[in-house]
Amino acid sequence: MLPVNQVCTLNCPTDGDQLSEQQLEQYAADGVLLVKQLFDPDEFLPLRNDLAGRLSLLEQHFGLEVEENANQISQISDRLRQIEQRCPGTQSILYDAMNAAPSLHATGTHPKLMGILKQLLSPEISIHDRYIILMSMPDAEWHLASWHQDWYYNEGPYSTITLYAPLQKTDHRNGSLTFALGEHQKPPVPHDEHDHGIRTKWHSLPPDVVQGFERVVPTALDVGDVLLFHSLTPHTPSKNQSEHVRFVLNLRYRDLRDPQFLQDGWRIKDITHARKAMQRTAS
Repeated sequence: MLPVNQVCTLNCPTDGDQLSEQQLEQYAADGVLLVKQLFDPDEFLPLRNDLAGRLSLLEQHFGLEVEENANQISQISDRLRQIEQRCPGTQSILYDAMNAAPSLHATGTHPKLMGILKQLLSPEISIHDRYIILMSMPDAEWHLASWHQDWYYNEGPYSTITLYAPLQKTDHRNGSLTFALGEHQKPPVPHDEHDHGIRTKWHSLPPDVVQGFERVVPTALDVGDVLLFHSLTPHTPSKNQSEHVRFVLNLRYRDLRDPQFLQDGWRIKDITHARKAMQRTAS
């Protein structure tokens, strides 16, 4: 396994800065770019406030003690775990409600972020309509996506970029991502139900394909760091073995100049195989 610094790393640029040719070439070769401190950690306060405010409404709705202004990530984690234990399914309600949170939409169009994306894609970009805050519970597996390519679940242009921005320090202990660098240059790989050591609803890459990856790289991110990666770059999270829920901002960006995407009228057909997989429940 290669060291973490093998991921193409960019120190946070200032407004108007351009990626160098070397950085663009390395992203093209690796399929992953780590941007250090793109966001000031304080810029995540609106996200935390939206999470905390929705939790307050749910606590009130279910007749639980309402914890006003408890908006630190550790507090949000404790509140979510408590309400999920008392009222199973609340995490799913919060997950869906955050899709329309103004803070997610504002963060997803941050000028510095858009400046980088326009260099990696084109000046004409669309954002996938799912604005996601991933919430990985401690020791949970069913919702944990083992080795996969995002394209299988979203389709659209191969060049589509996923943003992964954790709201707390994230490493192997609480579920950080591991990538197979350079594999995005190959065609999409069929996914199906495979055993990667966890019991999950997600379809994944065949184990023999994963064993053939030559450049497997773990990552560790601080609050404010951002991973940007190609939709065909294979990756997997590790299980969250900490005591807290792992929260990650997760968005996708598509290039409207992509010839096939334009030919399709910027529309994506119903992805039935992925939907059926994701609708399964643990038994």
